[in-house]
Amino acid sequence: MRARDWAMRCDACGTMNNETSRFCLYCGASLTTAGTEAAPANPATPASPAPPLPRAAPLRPVYVPRPRTPDFVGLFGVAFFFLVLGIVFYQNGNLLTELRRWWDQILAGRAAFRPPEGLIVSAGLFWGLLGVSNFGIAFLRWFFTRSRIRTLGALLGGIAMVTFSYFLYRYSLRDMSGSLVVSLEAAVIAVLLFVYIGLGLYWTTPRWRPSVEGIYRSPRP
Repeated sequence: MRARDWAMRCDACGTMNNETSRFCLYCGASLTTAGTEAAPANPATPASPAPPLPRAAPLRPVYVPRPRTPDFVGLFGVAFFFLVLGIVFYQNGNLLTELRRWWDQILAGRAAFRPPEGLIVSAGLFWGLLGVSNFGIAFLRWFFTRSRIRTLGALLGGIAMVTFSYFLYRYSLRDMSGSLVVSLEAAVIAVLLFVYIGLGLYWTTPRWRPSVEGIYRSPRP
């Protein structure tokens, strides 16, 4: 009974109030604080362990495209082309005249397959210098960009052009026929293409080689 009286006694003025009263009938003070203070505190329950969080999937590296920049090394190739063209026209001032005369003979049906000697020599000089310039382009590509594929392409292109220049030189000496020059040059280009494709696949597909080695090394049933 004391607990009940103490619970309903106003702490401000000491007036006894009814159980249902929330405020003191004499001074108007709140009576809820007394009840809450008298109520025993509930013992703290031990917190249950939190469930384990699911493992996040590993993040894949995001591909960030490289900014496109002009191919300055390729512009060197264009400059070399015009330089070689100027050298060839300087060496043979009648190049256009010989080319037009040969073309007129072809249209008239009186021309043989063999072009004029000056045209053959100019063509050999043109392809030879252009092949040498390709070697320079290959060196520049490797020095500035370290691109193996483009360096290999320029190098093989230079080999094909120098080889064709050599065949034209032999053709001008009448040591080789025109059909033999064409067939040999086609064979050289085919071999160089095989080399380019093979090395390109070897360099650009690093996962292909281990998979193939695993297939051959796996035990057979």
